Amino acid sequence: MEQLVEFFSGNPLALAVAVIVAVMILLSFFRKAVQLLIVVVAAAVLYAAYLQVSGGDAPETFRQIQETVSLSLGRLGETLKPLFELLKSWK
Repeated sequence: MEQLVEFFSGNPLALAVAVIVAVMILLSFFRKAVQLLIVVVAAAVLYAAYLQVSGGDAPETFRQIQETVSLSLGRLGETLKPLFELLKSWK
């Protein structure tokens, strides 16, 4: 381990390459995690849609998520409203 530290401290170019590779690996991991999250959310939406169409009762969790998302989007809209008004005034 000490040899590795000495190697990188003695070769700044090799350290820069190693940092770039590490960042690329980290970003690749986050990209895969986001893709997995999107697939899970899509599956949950399909399940909720199936329950709605089949006449089944959706769990309380889905209702709570729906209310949370609606409130969050409303707050986001209110937060961004001054920005949109500013952009409109620049015409």
